[in-house]
Amino acid sequence: YYAIIPATVRYDERLSANSKLLYGEITALTNEKGYCWAGDTYFADLYNVGKSTIQNWLRSLEQNGYITREVVYEEGTKKIIQRQIKLVVHPIPNNEHTLCQKNGIPYAK
Repeated sequence: YYAIIPATVRYDERLSANSKLLYGEITALTNEKGYCWAGDTYFADLYNVGKSTIQNWLRSLEQNGYITREVVYEEGTKKIIQRQIKLVVHPIPNNEHTLCQKNGIPYAK
């Protein structure tokens, strides 16, 4: 699978580099069902960090509007069946006749 990190995420200074990397991983894992169902342990093992670190990265992505998280419970109980992470799609403006700039320096899209 390919990981996709759009410019809105890549250049968002509110996000850590690792949050951006995690976003890319989530994009790769959403291909099959339209959402990512990987748990914190999966990501923690993948990036060799603690689960609390993964939760911080996910919280950052969620608070900044890039993902949503939903917990699915077994019917009639509080038993968690699955957590679903969904990407929040932001339309990319059509600026095909202009150069983008980062820190005052033009770069190609």
